[in-house]
Amino acid sequence: MKKVLFLSALAVFALVACKEKGVVVAKVGGSQITDITLSEKLQNTPPAYQSYVNTSLGRKQFIEAVVRENIMLEAAKQAGVNKRADYTEALADFKRDQERQYNEYRDGLLIETYLKEVHTGISAGDSDVEEYYNANREMFDAPVAYTVRHILLTDKEEAEAVYARLQQGERFDDTAKEVSQDSGSAANGGLIGPFKRGDLVPEFEKAALALNDNELSEIVKTSYGFHIILKISEQALPAVTLEQAKPEIKRIVDRERFDKWFESTRQKLGVTVDYDKAESVNLTSTYGMGMMNDDAVSMSVDESLEM
Repeated sequence: MKKVLFLSALAVFALVACKEKGVVVAKVGGSQITDITLSEKLQNTPPAYQSYVNTSLGRKQFIEAVVRENIMLEAAKQAGVNKRADYTEALADFKRDQERQYNEYRDGLLIETYLKEVHTGISAGDSDVEEYYNANREMFDAPVAYTVRHILLTDKEEAEAVYARLQQGERFDDTAKEVSQDSGSAANGGLIGPFKRGDLVPEFEKAALALNDNELSEIVKTSYGFHIILKISEQALPAVTLEQAKPEIKRIVDRERFDKWFESTRQKLGVTVDYDKAESVNLTSTYGMGMMNDDAVSMSVDESLEM
């Protein structure tokens, strides 16, 4: 009796194992093509072709195409191509790139998921919006749009040298085109605006709004570097009601709360950055891709200042 049960269990195990491996449809050299292989390959084809494969002729043609592919694979292996340095190096590069993309997606998804929770916790409600509106009535009863030019430099000494050039009479827009490291505004002579109070990062905005028309600022430090600002103009705008201002106020309050949360989190984590050491680091890709375009790796300050 025990022997019969053992044989029955063995048969069931063999059946399950067979299903997991799939039904062998074709053999090419030492490899097998199963129904599982065909299904996986079919998933990567357009829906219209998948419908065609459900016909008798379509299925035969599809199987034949997979067989032809496997013939080439087996022939390549027998020729030793899979052991050649050019092949293995290219494969290793691809694997590293795939791992990098996976890691970027993994980290990006983690940040995105968490930020949704953070923003839910700090999101301004109607009462918060109304409180901000009443506390800043001047911004809405007599709003003003400002236009400035700026030059961004990451090194303070360089910023001081450029500042001296401007004081000696150089045209601001020409100098901005030459030396500004803000890829978003340099081509336009450093032009930013028109913008309203609360649109830009506080340090930049405070310095810009304090200037008279055609007045040059001192060197202003923000998290993006060292700025030199030239006030161009300001323009009075129509009054804005609470209802009209709600989206803008919510954005401002949410950003202020997020900035406070972020700075608190930064302090809790004990973040330290050695910028001097970073200057000497070679950031050229080790995967043969070369340096990426500046526009691809950095947001323009024109956009970043509005975060």
